[in-house]
Parts: sequence; structure tokens; C-alpha cells
Amino acid sequence: MTLAIAQSVLTVIAVMFGVFVLGAALSFAGGRLVIPWLVKRKLNDGEPRKASDYLNLLHADKKNTPTMGGAFLVPAVMLAALAGSAALALLGAPPRIWVVAGLGAFVLCAGGALGLYDDYCKLTRRGKDGISAKDKLLAQGVIAALACTGAALLLGPDGRALLLPFVRIDIGWLMVPLGMIVMVGASNAYNLTDGLDGLAGGTGAIAFYALGGAAALFAIFGETDPVTSLGVSALGMAAAGGLLGFLAWNRHPAKVFMGDTGSLALGGLLGVMAVLGRMELLLAVAGGVFVAEAGSVMLQVGYFRVTGGKRIFRCSPLHHHFQFGGWHESRVTRTFWKVGMLCALLALALLPTIIRPATDAPSPASNMAEDELPPRAASVLVQR
Repeated sequence: MTLAIAQSVLTVIAVMFGVFVLGAALSFAGGRLVIPWLVKRKLNDGEPRKASDYLNLLHADKKNTPTMGGAFLVPAVMLAALAGSAALALLGAPPRIWVVAGLGAFVLCAGGALGLYDDYCKLTRRGKDGISAKDKLLAQGVIAALACTGAALLLGPDGRALLLPFVRIDIGWLMVPLGMIVMVGASNAYNLTDGLDGLAGGTGAIAFYALGGAAALFAIFGETDPVTSLGVSALGMAAAGGLLGFLAWNRHPAKVFMGDTGSLALGGLLGVMAVLGRMELLLAVAGGVFVAEAGSVMLQVGYFRVTGGKRIFRCSPLHHHFQFGGWHESRVTRTFWKVGMLCALLALALLPTIIRPATDAPSPASNMAEDELPPRAASVLVQR
């Protein structure tokens, strides 16, 4: 490794660490300011809406805990990500770094707005479950379609590929419907995981950190556009830091819940990061907890309908299955954190089979030649 590349790596690490710390600080400070306001306005879950009386009993002490914590978490993540993009631009990143940041901000704002409306419906219509599943899915599909189309245009024809172990498959515009499935699935899976104190916050921080780190490694060693990958890394580190700061308020006993305002926005962000960074497989592995949570619901519903009332799990999503087995929610949360860490390590272990050295791979159409970049960009963004 040359001295220039080593200096570039150290610069990238410093920027991403700064983004992570900023996200944590903004989220923590936002909680200190916003939570008292939520308490004063009595923006809590109110009447029980669980399908199970036993779950209502288990969560009876949470009815006065305010929700809509995403109201300060989402802005904290977005501001930290924009600050990271600004730092990269000052170091010489081409303008497309702002396209990545803009797509991330769009998904956060649109998903946050959808979740905010859903939370509002739940709070103002006591005992109800918010907007209908059909309307929510339609809105998520529109958001995903717009974001994935933007990602496809940014990546260009040579960047629209599915990266699998030892295989690169050019899929062209099929990346848009595939990306929509990934984004909508990630948003709903993350939403389902948000059911216990600290569960979605901790597992989400781990997954975002893993994907953000993987994107940085793609930028340094892989075939993807380094500018886009660094932008994705900034999004991941901002979200990981933001969730860490959020955990200060959401750990058991929680002082605030994320609500759909946060979970739909951050789940969508996970999905768009995977689409932009060509990390769909890595998301499925690093987000193994989310996959298991969503899978448990689909299996439970399908088996219930086919068998006329029989169940596979005591209750779904999966974390409730363990609660029904007698586990305290803190034990469930800690166990899922550990599983999330193992999934993240497995995803990172797959990287050597997915990253192809740039010297052996076709150059993405969106990449600029080294002599087209300012001198600082050539050193900071590890032009190869």
C-alpha cells in the first residue's frame, strides 16, 4: 500500500468516526430536548392495541411512555450524514456525493413523514392500528420506486449489477424492482423489530455500522464507484451513531419509543444504502435479525391460515415468542443484540468473496478519471 493510499484510508476513517460521534451527540441532545415535550403533550401509546391479552399485560407498564422518538432521531441522523457529505466534498469529492446524501435524506424524510402520520393516527384514534396496511405498503412502494430509480441513474449502466460471492451479474434496470423489494422489505422488517426496549435501536446500530464499514471497504478496495460508496458509508455511520445516542433514552426501562416515525424511516434507509452500495446480499446477512423477525410473522400467518388456526410460534414477531416462553424482555434484547453482532461479522467475512479488485473489474460509468478530479480528491477518495 502506497503512502498516498494509507493517508487516504486514515482520512476516510477520521471522517466516518466524526460522523458517527456527531450522530450520537445530536441524537442524545435531541432526546433531552424533545422527550419532555412528548411527555407534556402525553404522546404515548395510550390504550393497548396488542392482539394478545397476555402481551397487553406484559407491556402494561409502558402505556405512559411517550412514542414518536423518531421525531428527534431522524433529524439527528440526517444532519450527521449531511455533515459527513460536506466534509467529503471539502476534501475534494465530486458533486455526486450530494446525490447520495440527497437520496438518503429523501428516504429519511419520506419514511419519517409516513411513520409520523401512522403514529398520529394511532394516538388520535385510541385502540386503532394507524393507517391501513394496504395504504402503508402503497406509500412505501412509491418512496422505494423514486429512490431506486434515482440510484439506477446515479450508478449508470455499468454500475447496475448484483454482487454475489465470486459472481457479478449485470441486471440493468431490473435493479429498480429488486431495490423496491429490498427497501420495502427492510422498512417493514425493521418496523416489526421495534417491539421491546432497546431492541430495534441496538440491532439497527449494529447493522448500520456493518453496512457503513462494508461500503467504506468497497470504496477503498472494490469495483464500485468510490464516491458513491463513501457517501453510503457516511449514511451508515450517521445512523449507527444516531441509534447509539437514541439507546441512551430507549434502553430498558425506556423513556421513549422510536415509533413508526423512526422505524419506517431507518428501515428504508437500510434498504436504499444496500441499493446504492450494491450490498443487497450483505443487508440480508447483516440484518439477519430483521429477516428472522419478518419471516416469523409470514410463517405464522401462512401456517395459521393453512392449518385453520394452528401456530408455529407462541406469538410473532419472534421476540414475543421468547417473551411467551418466560424470558424477560432485557434478556431477549441482549440475545438479539448478540445474534445481530454475529450476523454483522458473517456479512463482513463475506466481503473478500464479493469485492473484486478495481484493477480487474470494469469501471463504473459514473466514475471520473483521476485527472478529472481535483488533487485533493485523488488522494482522499483513493483513486485507483
